[in-house]
Amino acid sequence: MTTNLPEQRRPELVPPFIREIPPCEDAALALFDADGTIWANDVADDFTTWMIDQGHVSGENWDTYLRIYRDDHPAGCRYLLSFYEGMTLEELGAHVFRWWQEAARAWVDEVVEVIFHLHDKGYPIWILSGTPTEFLLPLKRILPVEAVVGMDFEVDGDLVITGKHAGISCAGQGKAEKIRSIAGDRRVCLSAGNGSLDAAMMEMADLVWSVYPNPEFETYSREKEWAILPRPADFVEEEKFLIED
Repeated sequence: MTTNLPEQRRPELVPPFIREIPPCEDAALALFDADGTIWANDVADDFTTWMIDQGHVSGENWDTYLRIYRDDHPAGCRYLLSFYEGMTLEELGAHVFRWWQEAARAWVDEVVEVIFHLHDKGYPIWILSGTPTEFLLPLKRILPVEAVVGMDFEVDGDLVITGKHAGISCAGQGKAEKIRSIAGDRRVCLSAGNGSLDAAMMEMADLVWSVYPNPEFETYSREKEWAILPRPADFVEEEKFLIED
């Protein structure tokens, strides 16, 4: 699969506090948010707008989605699933694979290096995201990722997407609830995220890394005494709310 990851590893980008983590001896997890943490893009939006442009799904309710997300982020994450009603998981998977072949990610190099570093030390790498799980599965071909846990589509007996959400909502407090429902009481060595939707997941870990937080979440992270990877001077955040009521 085509990626725009650097061909050579850059271990010097791994922060000292993470280099000091000992090898894993108890199957402790390393948890990472996806959008805004591993990369600066938003896969849920970027893939869906591509699907709309390609004519695979309707964009009729796009502004509705943006309004819902603006007012209630987890509800917006769940509403996005409705765009795919009537599509089979197999059809969706084919579109996802093609999109990842074409799309370039704005990788956060430090986080990518930490993923490789912790994997080399024996830590299972899990991705927790409010993005639909199927959109992120190609990550397992690109990075040493053991599990991808995101928003799950409800499907019928023929594996056709109903447009509804299934299971625990993987955003906000739901991230912590979902990981515990799967992993039980396994220790979490490190958790990395970038915003309030990740806070509950981050608080589960022995070590916490706040990546590219906005000013409000940076203040929150400092109050928690979490390690912070600040935004670079040329950082440009994707604008999601260019709509008016």
